[in-house]
Amino acid sequence: MSVKRLNYFTHQFLREQDFQAEQAYHMVMRRQHNRLLHGWGVVQGLEVRKKSDHEITIEAGTAIDDQGRELVLAAPVVRNLSAFERSSHVYVTIAYAETWEEADHHSSGGVDAYTRVTESPEISEKKQEPPKDGAVIALARVHINEDGNVHQIEGNVRKTLDESGSATGWMRLPFKPVRLEALRIGEKLTPPKQWDVGLEFTVDVASAYCEKNARGSMSIPVPPGAKKIKAFRICGTTRGKVEVELVRTGWNVEENKGGHKVLLNRAVEREWFDEHVPLEEELQTLNEFHALAVSVIADGKTEIWLVAVRYE
Repeated sequence: MSVKRLNYFTHQFLREQDFQAEQAYHMVMRRQHNRLLHGWGVVQGLEVRKKSDHEITIEAGTAIDDQGRELVLAAPVVRNLSAFERSSHVYVTIAYAETWEEADHHSSGGVDAYTRVTESPEISEKKQEPPKDGAVIALARVHINEDGNVHQIEGNVRKTLDESGSATGWMRLPFKPVRLEALRIGEKLTPPKQWDVGLEFTVDVASAYCEKNARGSMSIPVPPGAKKIKAFRICGTTRGKVEVELVRTGWNVEENKGGHKVLLNRAVEREWFDEHVPLEEELQTLNEFHALAVSVIADGKTEIWLVAVRYE
């Protein structure tokens, strides 16, 4: 089945269905993109928190349902759970809904209609667990104690969008190193004095190269949803030796200190090299933010045209 979109030209007479078709085309294509490339689940926000003994707050946020429709909760919503039985639990859910607001009502010239459609997600509380097909998205399970008060809120029933695997795959990066300056500690220069800090990689749009010696470092972005680094790859040529080090860094909140873990350290002395190193390293743990960085030291004429990381 073909996809049609509006084709405009001068003196064209546009009717009501033409404007509707224009909107429908963009909505269908955007929702198809969401559904096929991103999946469904909570994108950001929509946390459920206790407000009082009988009330909960659903924070503002965004989700995508199984049809690719965006569910945007623009402001926090407070719900009262006092009607539910004691010693029970309640599922808090969000679903797509459309409403018509009186402010958008139009009545003139024999026409009685609304000039706007408001996409307003529907928040519900039910005892039954919702189906796991993505039409209705669970946000939390709330436990009510024997006194009828909100006791515990479980968030493990919610599905976040990154679980769909959108962060899986290779990330290729142009190698654009930042030169590492020599460090002087007292009278000692580290690295040794014979290292010429003026020599560095020259970067063009596709690769980096040096004529004699060079060194540099580059941060590697970690995409949202990535939980593991599965492999690292670097390709290029050298007339000498290339040393490559991949490091996981970050700030550990619990230990109140920075982290520095070397994931790989390789020395390559082949004129043509293609280093593919399998890894199995966790990137996200509780209360810790991780970043990746690669440093390269080239001894001899070198060109690097590929630096890539595979995430999962």
